[in-house]
Formats: sequence, structure tokens, C-alpha cells
Amino acid sequence: MKVLLINPSFDFKKFGRFQRFMEPMPCLGLAYIASILEKNDIDVEVIDDFVLRLGITGILDVVKEKRYDIVGISCLTPSAPTVFSIAESIKKYNRSTLVVLGNIHASVFSEDILRNKYVDVVVHGEGEYSMLELVKAVGENRDLVNIKGISFKSNGQIINTNPREPLEDLDRLPYPAWHLFPAEKYGFLSFVDIKKPGLSISGSRGCPYRCLFCSIPDKNRKFRIRESSKIVDEIEHLITHFYVKQIGFIDPIFPASKRQALEFCNEMISRGLNNKISWLCESRVDTVDREILKAMKEAGCKKIIYGIESGVQELLNNVKKNFSLDEIRSTVRHTKEIGIYTTGLFMIGLPGETKEMTQRTIDFAKEIDVDFAKFAITVPLPGSQLYESLTKSGKLKRCDWENFITFNSSPKDSVFVPGGVEPGLLIKMQKKAHFQFYIRPKIIFRHLFIIRTIRIRDLFFGLIALLFPYTTHSK
Repeated sequence: MKVLLINPSFDFKKFGRFQRFMEPMPCLGLAYIASILEKNDIDVEVIDDFVLRLGITGILDVVKEKRYDIVGISCLTPSAPTVFSIAESIKKYNRSTLVVLGNIHASVFSEDILRNKYVDVVVHGEGEYSMLELVKAVGENRDLVNIKGISFKSNGQIINTNPREPLEDLDRLPYPAWHLFPAEKYGFLSFVDIKKPGLSISGSRGCPYRCLFCSIPDKNRKFRIRESSKIVDEIEHLITHFYVKQIGFIDPIFPASKRQALEFCNEMISRGLNNKISWLCESRVDTVDREILKAMKEAGCKKIIYGIESGVQELLNNVKKNFSLDEIRSTVRHTKEIGIYTTGLFMIGLPGETKEMTQRTIDFAKEIDVDFAKFAITVPLPGSQLYESLTKSGKLKRCDWENFITFNSSPKDSVFVPGGVEPGLLIKMQKKAHFQFYIRPKIIFRHLFIIRTIRIRDLFFGLIALLFPYTTHSK
């Protein structure tokens, strides 16, 4: 069996002047699936079109040349239209090629997608072993009904098999197959990057929290933590075999606990890896303290991303963040005092938000003085409670998935706006937020002469993007 896995690109023009800041990032999920297939002697190849930019025609040319039996495509919401077009082109070329979709968007809309004649199977949740069993079953011409965690078509009917339980022992998985990917091209977004190249790593799966806007489905939320020594083993592997200069944890919360933090940091220090690699992570302001932060600093952590979301307590409560503004102030202050750079993620247009509240969030970002700030327009992503509630109430009736992005260049493409707020205002406030935060002498000085992780040309083009109006994207 020959298998092709695809990480599709999408319409970068939707981001207007900010499209130049979209950089290829490691697609860890596909890398795990590729590794489990390869370990079981299955011929697997990968196209990361975010890097290669082959487009639908170029991808089809590869499919025609290699004649794959199965093509698996990662389907996130903004890339869904591209995914469907890829599937259609493959099926029109060769109907015997099995087209499989995975990831959150495909799982949420599996029945609608399978009614489309160009998709054969949807893999739900953590797809490594479902995909492995699927490939083996197809190769042996066996029925798919006994494979857990998939949906498929049979004689015109859609079959949903029994759910697959989340993998308990994450360290059972082989290391991601980065040798099949353009690993040397990967980094992270400019407000996250430390050094290139960089690869992702996972210290856990699931999440014990339930923020209103989070798109992790309930069935995937079971929280499981890897052994710290195994995580460090993988970091050594990435340094030795891929010469990475930075590691980015994709966990929504890392470290997951004080015990994990101290064990992991001690392991990094005892092996001397704290002097060989820089790493960054995302965490919550209510899960770290000074002891943890000091250990992380000594272990090589250079940057922590905090999902702060808002400077208005009422809005934080609305989206179930379950921490206070004072906790944010305290944790950011401690992080900066200890010498770890801070990135704050903020959201504009949360449920119940007004223009005055948005300004308070901007002012709060400046007050706590994070080193980097990203202000994203709120998008109700499928799979989230926010999407479900807005859909059920009739306030969200659109499926132009390419517009479900946090940087839209046209007011008419805004997917969700709070009641009483004009779509154009959200875009103006987003622009204003970045302008007021970054166009300050101390921030410019800090990035030019102290932090120095944002390239001069990116600062220049960022300034241009902020000073001049958004370009309008025409469909």
C-alpha cells in the first residue's frame, strides 16, 4: 500500500498585509501518523503544501506520478475549501484512490463531508492507530466496520464505528517522522520564534479546562501526561538528528503540574541540554509560580505564551477562563523578573464585548507590559462551545470556512461580531491594538536591542501594515 499524507495550504490573501507573517510551522499530528505507518512497514510520503506551495494542480501531478492507494488530508476549518478541492481533483482523476480526512473540522462535520462523493473516510480524534488499522484493512480487503474511531460510506449509507479511546500511554508512540517533512524550513510565528529551525513536541494531550472558544472536542479532552525523561529523550533526538535550535511545546498547558515542571527541568539541566537548546511553551497564569518559573528559566525556557484573552474580568468570566486580572498581573510580573520573555494572546470581539471593553484590553496589555502581544478577532471555531451555542441560537448561519480566521482583511468576511458592534469596528480595533502596543519607544527599543528575535524587515513591514489601511480581498 502506498499512502500520501497532505498538510494543505489555504488562501493567504485573506490575511491582507499580514500574510507575509504567516510562516510554515511543524504539523505534529501528521508527523505522528506518518511515523506509526512507517514503523509498520507501510510506504508513506508527505506533502506539506504550506511549505511547498504546489497548489491543487501540483498536488494532483504528484498523485498521478506516484499512484497512491490512500491519500490522507488534514482538515482544519480555514483550509476546508482547499481540502475539498484537493479531494475532488484526486477522485476525478482516479475513483479507486481512497480519500481520508482527519482533524477537528472533518470530525465535527463528518456526515456532511461523507455525503460528498469525493471523500471516503473520516478519522476522528487521535488518528494514529485508526489510520494504521484502516490502511491494513484496505490492503487486506477487509470490512472497515471493526475499526474504531472512523466514519465511512458503505452502499450509500454512512457508518459511524465505535469511538476509539484516547491513547493512555503517549510514550508508546514512535517519534514523529520529521525526516519525511521539510523540517529545516520550520519555525514559529514571529511573535513566538526564538531561533530557526524549530520543531514541535508534545508533553501531554487533552486539556482539563473548558474555555468557551476552545475547539478541542470533549471526546479528546482527557488529559494525559508523558514521562519527563521521555520528553527529554525526544528533545535529545531532535537536537542530534535535526539540528534544531528551538523546541516549541504544542500543549495548551505546559508544564501541566508542578511535579512535571520540576522533573522535566531537572532532567534538562542534568543532561546539559539547557545549554544546547532554547524552548518555549504555552501556559496559564494560574498554573505556574516563582519556583516553577525559576526552574524553567534555568532549564532553557526563553519564552512563555499566556492565553490572557482580555483585560476585562466580565469577559474572562463569559468565556470560562477562571482566573483573575490580578493573577495575570502577578504571573506576568514574576515571569519577566525571572528573565523569561512573555507573549500575551488577546481576543477582540468576545461575547458581550463593547468598543470601550476592547480599549480596556489594549490598555491592560500595555499595563502588564508583555514583550509580545497578539490581538486576534474572536472566531467561533467548529467544535467549540461558542460555535455550538451561536449555531443553536441562530446567530451563526455561515459556512464560508476560509473566513474563519482571526486576521480578516474585509469587514464583510467577519464571521462573528458581538451584538451592537459593526464588523468594520472589530478590524479597526484590532489594528489600533497592535499599533498602540507596538508603536511605543520602549517596545521598539526592546525588540531592536534586547530581545532581537523579530527581524528588522518584519518590524518594518509590520509598521507598514499598521500605518496603512487593510487591503480588501475580493472573492
